[in-house]
Amino acid sequence: MNLQDFRHKLRSHLRERKITLSSLSIMADLSEDTLRSIIYGRSQDIRLSTITKIADVLNCTIDELIDRNFYPKEIQDIINRLCRLPPRSIKSIRLMLELEEHLVFKNSQLGTMRIPIILPTGNERDGMFYDNCSFEYLDISEYPQTIQNAIDIGVKITTANFTPVYFPNDILLLATKRMPVRHDIALYCDQTGRLFIRKNTETGLVPVNGIGEFIPSSEAVYYTVLGIVIRTVREFNVEDYR
Repeated sequence: MNLQDFRHKLRSHLRERKITLSSLSIMADLSEDTLRSIIYGRSQDIRLSTITKIADVLNCTIDELIDRNFYPKEIQDIINRLCRLPPRSIKSIRLMLELEEHLVFKNSQLGTMRIPIILPTGNERDGMFYDNCSFEYLDISEYPQTIQNAIDIGVKITTANFTPVYFPNDILLLATKRMPVRHDIALYCDQTGRLFIRKNTETGLVPVNGIGEFIPSSEAVYYTVLGIVIRTVREFNVEDYR
């Protein structure tokens, strides 16, 4: 273990969480003198039990704290973020992982190219609850190669609230490899887990059908971009209008 890297990581975690050495001493049940010796470089032999107690308080892994990663940086970042999420969120992500794993395996078996399609339920007038959803797949094997390379996921419109721009059963094909620019229509997720379809403009995020809440640019930072709409698959169903 590189002690200099460990001290740097420890200082960084304490700053991010705004935890003083005195507070860490109480929460980790370690003497403040011990912590000062560690962080100021006087101690050259740090017990594993001490590192474990500190990691538990900081809600991080020992490997993260001593800057020893067994995974590529991108994967390690995902792991670190997962560790900070509540059980409900982990359950949703586990479902997505299982679906993606199943999809990749099936694509390999069948020699096809399919992408997952989100089917939101519990729709409101303006937002679609992301927590209440199921999934299906769309075969894009016959799509042009440029489209195949661009799209990653899709979302099916399950409400008439987006007419006349989008209709029930329309599938919006989404690209996740870039951030939206001016006039892009994108799928956003707010901090409560609801999905919103908005057009990106200079002043903020505008409802595509004129109905719904305008989100000013100052508040747009609180919405996560799930994907940019690059193509719409029309699946008109007359039964929806009987």
